[in-house]
This record gives sequence, structure tokens and C-alpha cells, in this order.
Amino acid sequence: MIFGHISSSDSYQHLLTHPIWKRCFDWLKTVDANTPAGIQKLLGDDVVVNVHGYDTLPEAGCRFESHRHVLDLQYCIRGGELIAWQQASRLLPAGPYEEVSDIQFYQPAPAKTVLHMLPGNFAIFHPSDAHRPKCRDGLHPDTFKLVIKIKLGCLKAEAG
Repeated sequence: MIFGHISSSDSYQHLLTHPIWKRCFDWLKTVDANTPAGIQKLLGDDVVVNVHGYDTLPEAGCRFESHRHVLDLQYCIRGGELIAWQQASRLLPAGPYEEVSDIQFYQPAPAKTVLHMLPGNFAIFHPSDAHRPKCRDGLHPDTFKLVIKIKLGCLKAEAG
């Protein structure tokens, strides 16, 4: 898991040697509160963005999840939320892995780390990183954010 703020390039500078990460972070710098909601392809089917919002929930209404074939780059545009983190290997699955949507949900468990997502904050979750988004932060009733899904296979290519 990587956590940072778009204005602090030292937290992600090491990623920018790869053209996919460079494209993602360059695009993030163009996002603002007027960015329309919806799904768009940044780099074909390999890098897909979902811009959306929702009301945040009490922790008990949120579930840990992880993915096997994509990385999540989550970015807060407006509002705020808490995203809990835990190693997926330390959690018990809650049902089978959903292959079509590439998601595994987990039984409730305490978080090791809680990220406070505010405008400009980003978090990158790898397949080993279970994350529990949508949690109310006590300051904001909702969040407007985006999630960039990056297929793992395309990141294994040589950096350009």
C-alpha cells in the first residue's frame, strides 16, 4: 500500500519511470470537483477510471475487499472518508472470490491502519492489500472520488 498527496511528488516520484504510472499521475493533476462522474478508459482496457461519489457509512456497514488482477489507485476529489487497510492474508474470506468483478470480500476484522482520505490524497492498493473504503470520517457525510484500476500484467512491462 502506498499513501500520499498529489502535491507531494516525493511519495510517488519513484513510480513515474513507468509510463502507465506517469499517465495516471499526470491525469490526476487535471481532476477537480467538476470532473464528471462515470467510467472512462485511460489506456484501453488496461487502465480504467471510475469517477463516482457516495454517502459514507459507519464502519460496521463497510467491508474489506481485495483484487487479484488489478491495482486500485484511489483518489479523493471532494469530501472525505476513512479507508482501513489490513494484509489480505490475515483475513478470512466472506464467500467465494468473484472472478467476473475480480473481488474478494472478507469477514469483519479490526484494521491495522486507517487512512484519512481528504481532497488530493491517494492510496494504491496491491492484491495483498485488503482495503475497506466508504467509512465515515466524522467530518464529511460523503465523498466524491475516483478509482483507477490498473491491470497487473501491463505493469510488468519494462519502464519507458
